[in-house]
Amino acid sequence: MGQVLPEEIKNVWERWNIRGMLILSLSLQTTLIFFAPTRKRASSKSLTILLWSCYLLADWSANFAAGLISKNQWNDPKPNQEEPRQDQKLMALWSPFLLLHLGGPDTITAFSLEDNALWTRHLLGLIFQAFVCVFVVFLSLPNPLWPSILLLFTAGIIKYLERTMALSVASSGKFRHSGIQTKGLKRSDVEEGLEERTPTDVFGLLAWMFRTERRPMEIVKPDRDLTDLETVQHAFTLYSHFTSLISNFVFSFKDLKESQKLFNVLNPQEALMVLEAELCFVYDALYTKSPVLHTKKGFLFRVIASGSLVWSFFMFHYRDKKSLDQFPHTDVVITYTLFLAGMVLDLISTFVFLLSDWKLAVLSKPQGNPNSNPSRVSTTVLNWILGFKSLRWEKIIDHEVIAGPIILRRWAGKIHAFNFLNFFLKTDGKNVHGRRELTYMMKLFSCGSFFHGVKGYVMTSNKVAHCILYPVKAFVQVSRFLVSYVIDRLDIKEFIDDLRVESFVSSEPLNKSLWSFLFQQVRHKSRFADTEENTKKICSARGEWTLRENRCSRRLIHYVENVDYDETLLLWHIATEICYQEEEEETSRDEHREFSKTLSDYMMYLMILQPQLMSEVAGLGMLRFKDAMVEAEELLEESFKKSKDVRLVGEKIVSLANGGVTGELGNEGILEGASSIVRELKQMQGRGHNKWKILSEVWVELICFGSLHCDAMARLELLSKGGELFAFVWLLMAHFGLVD
Repeated sequence: MGQVLPEEIKNVWERWNIRGMLILSLSLQTTLIFFAPTRKRASSKSLTILLWSCYLLADWSANFAAGLISKNQWNDPKPNQEEPRQDQKLMALWSPFLLLHLGGPDTITAFSLEDNALWTRHLLGLIFQAFVCVFVVFLSLPNPLWPSILLLFTAGIIKYLERTMALSVASSGKFRHSGIQTKGLKRSDVEEGLEERTPTDVFGLLAWMFRTERRPMEIVKPDRDLTDLETVQHAFTLYSHFTSLISNFVFSFKDLKESQKLFNVLNPQEALMVLEAELCFVYDALYTKSPVLHTKKGFLFRVIASGSLVWSFFMFHYRDKKSLDQFPHTDVVITYTLFLAGMVLDLISTFVFLLSDWKLAVLSKPQGNPNSNPSRVSTTVLNWILGFKSLRWEKIIDHEVIAGPIILRRWAGKIHAFNFLNFFLKTDGKNVHGRRELTYMMKLFSCGSFFHGVKGYVMTSNKVAHCILYPVKAFVQVSRFLVSYVIDRLDIKEFIDDLRVESFVSSEPLNKSLWSFLFQQVRHKSRFADTEENTKKICSARGEWTLRENRCSRRLIHYVENVDYDETLLLWHIATEICYQEEEEETSRDEHREFSKTLSDYMMYLMILQPQLMSEVAGLGMLRFKDAMVEAEELLEESFKKSKDVRLVGEKIVSLANGGVTGELGNEGILEGASSIVRELKQMQGRGHNKWKILSEVWVELICFGSLHCDAMARLELLSKGGELFAFVWLLMAHFGLVD
């Protein structure tokens, strides 16, 4: 039987399998170091796929290369050869490099939260790979490179231990349930001065070594605006006391009062900057080595690891030239590449480490007098460094939106949007601020719609073109049939439907006035949270607080109080869109109208495109969405759907739907209920109320309710996907004491 692979290919593989895997492992580490930090700043699917692939391949390539090296070392030398081959001695030096690579970059330890729970697997991997490394070195003895190998082995063990420790810290039991431990908490149950118990298990002792000391929270806002350094300092203090992701403490109500006092004197922009820095600390604690590195012991171990790497290189480089000439030239070049690339990447990691928000917050201490001017040279330098990450706004027409280079932001700063009527009519709606950013899938489907429109125009206006394009039309129809057949056979129709839904998602930068409105609304409601009963009422409100405050009708209150949360979102979303389309753009600009539209589309995006996030509050959201689609199909004629005029369709829905006028409450369909809300709002407008102010405040209550009661794990997962406004609202409410 002939060979499957030619002899030449086998020879190339035997020669380059180990060397190729080492180069691949180094390339993957380099990619992760440079691109992993952008996860918290961008919500790109292509970036997610790239990092996911590199994250999985990095461990696989290093483990595979370690296996190949151990196999190569086990090969028997020639009969007349008493010592191991020279390439085996040099490969023994490569083995500790794989420990360095398995330790991973500082910028990413976990791709998802579930990876943190696998820290025991990484601990086992550390033990196994250390044994393999020792085994490989033992087989290469006598080896003149053993001093360099020993130093590299020390650096690799420390790096791998850092990663395992970071995963262990981020997978603490306190974190699994909630980012802020508040449920079932009584004021009398929480006392200051809780004593920390010293753990008795071995790995618990290691975690205890890297713990951070918890001090009573003291935050004082100066009479002037916060500097960039003070913003980071306050954010780090809040992070240390209000998250139980790492430490084993719950926050006390004394800390809560301090937090409320701070946010009551902050302006909306300062509050946003503090919150985004605080969420960055949470991201670093969950997905990077920061909680381990930014301690005295972690810093000491990092100095030892970096020093061992550099020392090992110099011991290798300044060896006798004749001893290096004994090794194959290609292997010497690869060894130098591993050393130099490793030191450069380590230098870059150290640079990022020293300039990170976490390190600057740990090194700098708030001044004794908060109202004093930051005149110290060190403070001025730190403010200058942090100024590059400072929140920036760009004026577009009449709106100020988040701007600045993505690489300098702390989060993406975008609000996504999905609209029911646009999706039903298969039309591309217009954003509030005239700046529409399309997703990749939307661009793809938009191109398809464009070519379909060109084909329709040509074939109806030119008979010659019609004859020429007729075979093309037939080919397209046959292709569609074949594609539909393949989709049915592979049972991926649901996947294709999801892509089609995603193609109607757009995004726009966060509007400064919208954030100010959200902040003021939350702060206003917090002033009524003087008792536990009132706090519970505010936290459980889904619009009824606003509607009762404005003395709205019983019918309007019914659509927020007596229906499920997912149905409430859909009802008020359709009603908001109909009201929005009814008013001409030429009329005087009403900010509340724009707020209502933006928040309505954003909440619909969360319900439909982020079902894992909304599963605890809107578990039937997609089912109700499909029911509304069916209802719209039955209610509207084909001519209205072809017109693709959202305003015309909205008017038709209001005129055709029963609207609940003759029907009983609770028996209407989705469109009938939305029509009823539109009519009630018009009546409120006629009685002198501002319907857009009512609508916008209802949407604030809906987003606040959803942020408090959504899945906590999914909410924290969003931090690794560019961040979401949802997380900011949740944390803002927690700092104002609005926790259920």
